[in-house]
Order: sequence, then C-alpha cells, then structure tokens
Amino acid sequence: MNTQPTAVRPCGHVLHTTPDLHILVRYQPKKGQPDYCRVSCEYVDDEKKDKGSGMSVYLSPFDACIDAVFRSSPGEQYHTIPAYEFDPREMVADNNGNLNFFLHCGWGASDEHLVTRRKGSLVSLYAIDTVKVPSAGRNAIDLNIDKKDLGRYDRMRQSAGLFAHADSHGRVLALDERQRMQHVARAIDAIPGKVAAGCEINQMAMYDFDAAQWHFISLEVFDQIMNDKEA
Repeated sequence: MNTQPTAVRPCGHVLHTTPDLHILVRYQPKKGQPDYCRVSCEYVDDEKKDKGSGMSVYLSPFDACIDAVFRSSPGEQYHTIPAYEFDPREMVADNNGNLNFFLHCGWGASDEHLVTRRKGSLVSLYAIDTVKVPSAGRNAIDLNIDKKDLGRYDRMRQSAGLFAHADSHGRVLALDERQRMQHVARAIDAIPGKVAAGCEINQMAMYDFDAAQWHFISLEVFDQIMNDKEA
C-alpha cells in the first residue's frame, strides 16, 4: 500500500476519516515506492479466511502506540500513523471492493491480566464495519465511524470512569517520539499481569493516559453496550 498516491484528491490523500483515526503500518519499500507499507490487519472471520481481512483503526493514538510495541518483532517494526496517510486501494481491490475495518475498543483481559496471542501481541476487542467502495470512487474513499459506534465507545470508557478520555488525544500527539515512548514504557510497566490466549476472557482493559493506570470492565458490560441497538 503506497502512501504516495497519484491522481486523487487535491490534498493528495486517498483516504479521509471522520473522526481522526490512527493505524499501524510496517514499511516495505519497493523500487519507485519508498513509502510502500503494510497495514496491521485482522481476518473478518478467523475460521473462514476467504472472507477477507480488515485494517485495525484506533480513535486513541496512545492505544495505537501500545499495540505497535506488542505487534512489533525483529525485522517487523510497526509504526503509528494518521489513517489519512495510508492508501487503501490495494486492500480494497483484494477484498472485492470492500474496505473492512476493526475499530479498536480495548484489550481482552482475564481477571485483570491482559491476554496475549502466541506471538506476543495483545488480544484486542473491536467493533467491525465495512465501507463498500465502488470502482469509480476508489481514488477518494471516506471512512466514517457510525455515530452509534462512537456512542458505544464513549459508554465503554464512561463505565470505567474515563469521562475525559478524548481530551488526552491532543496531548499525546503533541509529544515528540521520545516522550511518547516514555509514556508507552510506563503503560507497559503498569500492566498488572499478562496471560496466554486460551484462558477465558472476562474483561476489557483500557488505559488511562492521564492517570497512568489500567481500568477494567466486565465482558458482560462490553457485550451489553455493543449489542445495544438504541445506542
């Protein structure tokens, strides 16, 4: 996915999002495409991988930074970038004209221990959606998070007492790389514990950037909010 698209909007970006979103990418430069990258993805259905994949998107830039550390490995370093810098046209073509995306809500936990996958990344809990992109519209793609999903996202944080969570986003983005990674290191050090996947996930974990501490809500609360049709 080249981040230097041509013949697109006057701003030079293929993708616009509302609200601002962040993604994880790892760079794989090619000849003539120095900014070519791969975005962090999930399968739409783990048991039916032919249904395609979708990119992970984050409302919280700090959540993205935490995930980038856990998803990185030697030779595969993930970086956090604004979603609008990414050109998703190759992904859309690979998924039959669909731009699938997973809105990160928090991380799976078991008794206040964050659950990790086999390769060490954290298990994320998502809201999934799809943007259907017609062939004629692939040079200008709009990804708009549904107001109901935004409302559910807010309710999850409010249920953990995080009423001003969105206020921290600007402060995170104002940090330089060194400062940001210092905060990430603090967040990782504050994790109460980790446990390998396979255990029962009974909570969702969220990190409070301002208080530098983790919060947990029951998986029942997460499910109730996600399934609330009136949200």
